Amino acid sequence: MKLLLTSLLLTLSISAANLSGKWTGTFVDASEGNKSEGAVVILTQDGNTLTGSAGPNAEEQMPISNGKVDGNNVTFDVKAGEATIHFSLQLVDKHLKGKASGEANGESKSAAVDLTRAE
Repeated sequence: MKLLLTSLLLTLSISAANLSGKWTGTFVDASEGNKSEGAVVILTQDGNTLTGSAGPNAEEQMPISNGKVDGNNVTFDVKAGEATIHFSLQLVDKHLKGKASGEANGESKSAAVDLTRAE
Protein backbone atom coordinates (compact mmCIF):
# COMPACT_ATOMS: atom_id res chain seq x y z
CA MET A 1 0.00 0.00 0.00
CA LYS A 2 2.83 2.41 0.87
CA LEU A 3 4.48 1.71 -2.48
CA LEU A 4 1.25 2.39 -4.36
CA LEU A 5 0.71 5.67 -2.51
CA THR A 6 4.33 6.75 -3.10
CA SER A 7 4.02 5.93 -6.82
CA LEU A 8 0.78 7.87 -7.08
CA LEU A 9 2.25 10.93 -5.36
CA LEU A 10 5.35 10.80 -7.55
CA THR A 11 3.19 10.59 -10.68
CA LEU A 12 1.10 13.54 -9.55
CA SER A 13 4.17 15.64 -8.82
CA ILE A 14 5.62 14.88 -12.27
CA SER A 15 2.38 15.74 -14.04
CA ALA A 16 2.07 18.90 -11.97
CA ALA A 17 5.39 20.22 -13.29
CA ASN A 18 4.80 23.32 -15.36
CA LEU A 19 6.86 23.33 -18.56
CA SER A 20 6.16 26.97 -19.41
CA GLY A 21 9.26 28.96 -20.27
CA LYS A 22 12.19 29.09 -22.62
CA TRP A 23 14.09 25.84 -23.25
CA THR A 24 17.42 25.72 -25.08
CA GLY A 25 19.62 22.88 -26.20
CA THR A 26 20.62 20.75 -29.15
CA PHE A 27 19.03 19.15 -32.17
CA VAL A 28 21.35 16.40 -33.46
CA ASP A 29 20.46 15.20 -36.97
CA ALA A 30 21.61 11.58 -37.37
CA SER A 31 20.89 11.60 -41.12
CA GLU A 32 23.46 14.36 -41.63
CA GLY A 33 26.41 12.74 -39.85
CA ASN A 34 25.24 13.69 -36.35
CA LYS A 35 25.24 17.38 -37.23
CA SER A 36 24.43 19.32 -34.06
CA GLU A 37 22.41 22.52 -34.22
CA GLY A 38 21.04 24.83 -31.56
CA ALA A 39 17.38 24.65 -30.59
CA VAL A 40 15.16 27.14 -28.76
CA VAL A 41 11.66 26.14 -27.67
CA ILE A 42 9.31 28.58 -25.93
CA LEU A 43 6.45 26.77 -24.19
CA THR A 44 3.24 27.84 -22.50
CA GLN A 45 1.44 25.10 -20.59
CA ASP A 46 -2.25 25.29 -19.68
CA GLY A 47 -3.21 22.04 -17.98
CA ASN A 48 -2.26 19.29 -20.43
CA THR A 49 -2.13 21.63 -23.43
CA LEU A 50 1.10 23.14 -24.79
CA THR A 51 1.39 26.12 -27.10
CA GLY A 52 4.36 28.21 -28.09
CA SER A 53 7.07 28.14 -30.72
CA ALA A 54 10.29 26.37 -31.67
CA GLY A 55 13.26 27.05 -33.90
CA PRO A 56 17.03 27.11 -34.25
CA ASN A 57 17.31 30.37 -32.24
CA ALA A 58 15.16 32.96 -30.47
CA GLU A 59 14.78 35.08 -33.63
CA GLU A 60 13.67 32.26 -35.94
CA GLN A 61 10.61 30.65 -34.36
CA MET A 62 7.75 28.61 -35.82
CA PRO A 63 4.44 27.98 -34.03
CA ILE A 64 3.78 24.74 -32.16
CA SER A 65 0.60 22.79 -32.86
CA ASN A 66 -0.97 19.71 -31.25
CA GLY A 67 1.02 20.28 -28.03
CA LYS A 68 0.20 17.85 -25.22
CA VAL A 69 1.59 16.91 -21.82
CA ASP A 70 0.82 13.43 -20.47
CA GLY A 71 2.69 12.83 -17.22
CA ASN A 72 6.34 13.28 -18.14
CA ASN A 73 5.67 12.77 -21.88
CA VAL A 74 5.55 15.84 -24.12
CA THR A 75 4.49 15.88 -27.77
CA PHE A 76 4.03 18.67 -30.28
CA ASP A 77 4.36 19.44 -33.99
CA VAL A 78 6.17 22.26 -35.77
CA LYS A 79 5.56 23.15 -39.40
CA ALA A 80 8.84 24.05 -41.09
CA GLY A 81 8.22 25.00 -44.71
CA GLU A 82 6.43 22.07 -46.34
CA ALA A 83 7.48 19.60 -43.62
CA THR A 84 5.85 18.92 -40.27
CA ILE A 85 8.27 17.88 -37.54
CA HIS A 86 6.85 15.76 -34.72
CA PHE A 87 8.55 16.06 -31.33
CA SER A 88 8.22 13.25 -28.80
CA LEU A 89 10.04 14.20 -25.59
CA GLN A 90 10.20 13.16 -21.95
CA LEU A 91 10.95 15.25 -18.89
CA VAL A 92 14.00 13.52 -17.36
CA ASP A 93 16.23 15.12 -14.70
CA LYS A 94 15.04 18.63 -15.63
CA HIS A 95 15.74 18.00 -19.32
CA LEU A 96 13.27 17.56 -22.16
CA LYS A 97 14.88 14.71 -24.10
CA GLY A 98 13.71 12.64 -27.02
CA LYS A 99 13.26 12.59 -30.74
CA ALA A 100 12.09 14.84 -33.53
CA SER A 101 11.00 13.20 -36.77
CA GLY A 102 9.51 14.26 -40.05
CA GLU A 103 9.55 13.85 -43.78
CA ALA A 104 11.07 16.25 -46.30
CA ASN A 105 11.11 15.69 -50.07
CA GLY A 106 9.95 12.09 -49.61
CA GLU A 107 12.81 11.32 -47.22
CA SER A 108 12.25 10.49 -43.54
CA LYS A 109 14.55 12.24 -41.08
CA SER A 110 15.00 12.10 -37.33
CA ALA A 111 17.05 13.91 -34.74
CA ALA A 112 17.86 13.59 -31.04
CA VAL A 113 16.69 16.53 -28.94
CA ASP A 114 18.00 17.60 -25.52
CA LEU A 115 16.66 20.80 -23.95
CA THR A 116 17.07 22.49 -20.55
CA ARG A 117 15.06 25.36 -19.13
CA ALA A 118 16.80 28.69 -19.80
CA GLU A 119 14.28 30.95 -18.03
